[in-house]
Amino acid sequence: MKISVLIPSKNEPLLRELTYEIHKNLKSLDHEVIIVEFGEIEEIPGAKVIKQKSKGLGNAIMEGLNHAKGDVIVTIDGDFSHRPEDILKLLKKINSFDIVIGSRFVKGGLTNDKTHRRLISWVYRNFASLVLGLKIKDNMSGFAAIKREVYDNLRINPLGFKINLEIMYKAKKKGYKIYEVPIVFEKRKAGKPTSSASEAFRIIRYIFELKFGLR
Repeated sequence: MKISVLIPSKNEPLLRELTYEIHKNLKSLDHEVIIVEFGEIEEIPGAKVIKQKSKGLGNAIMEGLNHAKGDVIVTIDGDFSHRPEDILKLLKKINSFDIVIGSRFVKGGLTNDKTHRRLISWVYRNFASLVLGLKIKDNMSGFAAIKREVYDNLRINPLGFKINLEIMYKAKKKGYKIYEVPIVFEKRKAGKPTSSASEAFRIIRYIFELKFGLR
């Protein structure tokens, strides 16, 4: 089994360190690291860096898939908010499930994010659960291990960074098995998070579009 780790980036400053930590934790496994960069391109030792053509982190994942050779695709943030050592937690369950989510909100999970961002996340997660009927505690997680066949068998039209929500919803409808493992979500070590009122509106609209089959 080959693992492809996809890292969407927009000038994230710690990609060298992150790539090193990923290789260190996955050294016993056949794996590759692919960085999809929307900003300035630079060579990162141990990673394949590709230039993102379409805007949005969801599109970054889809473009990265075109270069990925793995049977399992791991998506992880580029700012160390997801701990590289937790990738192994996801992979330990992937043989029994089709999608394994790194979850802040199952027993044993933890988020060290700022209070206002935890509140925003709570609103989005509960709204998505209510509208879509998803019984997944961390349905907004960007940290996941997903079998390649799931991507290949779904029609995905992602918005921004919410590609995993779309995958979970459509995969659940097709009968794929989803599991959550507890992780620790850290404050980002560098860079700034992006959020806005217009982003909130797009996410709400996106959830309704998923519900009514418009995406």
